[in-house]
Amino acid sequence: MAFFGCQKVEEALVEEKKPVVVTEREGRLTVQAVKGEAPGTKGLAIEGDESTTTVLQSIWKADEPVKVFLGTSCIGTLTAVPDPEDAHKATLSGTVTTSGLVAGTTTLTLLTPRESWDYIGQVGKLLLKDDAENSIEKKYHYTRATVLVTEVSGGPVRTKSAFFANEQSIYRLNFLFQAGGAGDKTPVLAKSVIISSENGHLVQSQSADGSSLEEGPVTVTLGSASSEPFFVALRNGDETNEEALGFTVIDDDGVTYKGSKTIPAQYKPNGTFLNVKNATLTGRLGLGRSAAEVKEVL
Repeated sequence: MAFFGCQKVEEALVEEKKPVVVTEREGRLTVQAVKGEAPGTKGLAIEGDESTTTVLQSIWKADEPVKVFLGTSCIGTLTAVPDPEDAHKATLSGTVTTSGLVAGTTTLTLLTPRESWDYIGQVGKLLLKDDAENSIEKKYHYTRATVLVTEVSGGPVRTKSAFFANEQSIYRLNFLFQAGGAGDKTPVLAKSVIISSENGHLVQSQSADGSSLEEGPVTVTLGSASSEPFFVALRNGDETNEEALGFTVIDDDGVTYKGSKTIPAQYKPNGTFLNVKNATLTGRLGLGRSAAEVKEVL
């Protein structure tokens, strides 16, 4: 999927003016914002059923929060008022700390949906209606924009218009087991899944400006074991090279399955909706849980 956006940008700074440093503690900030037609925002909508849809829509939702960063410091929160004619557009407004902002020089980072940026604690749910606290829409569907401050004195703080880009891909997953890669395939009742990347650049957490980064496997823990498709948000620091994602799947009985799926290079860029239904796992490790009492240790 690709992002598309078109927004008229008006220059708010006359070239002859010198940059103005403001020393006020707080000020109102208003930003005109656009979200592209791709799965790139906290606000999500789908066409059809979650298990079969091929379309995720990016829209602004009323009062959606947007965090404002100067470097790594959060200096305020904006809220969205969607355009009633086109929910891909919105006006963002709120109060920010203005000390140290320089018109024509300072850039701000705008981040949704929350101040901390991490992919820890996912539960496999996509939309708010599926899980109001831990769904991807609520916590893990990050979008980011960088804007230049154009006016900081004599009224509200202003910036150029913002276009929010998706910072991760969304994968729809479920699994089948085929012993040794031959014979019948049977559904796996997945309870938890550990996802790793061959090139080692799955992002666990990072700062808003990208200056700090933690990479490693991402774990999804489902509320109940299921063979049905579930969703995970993955940000990959390697958006260029083909690579295999590795899956370690544990079922409700504690049996561990292993397998991998190669992701072609053209689907690696963040901002893609990938369907990995019925991925085949060929390895099985360990024993299931036993109800038998153990009376002695050998």
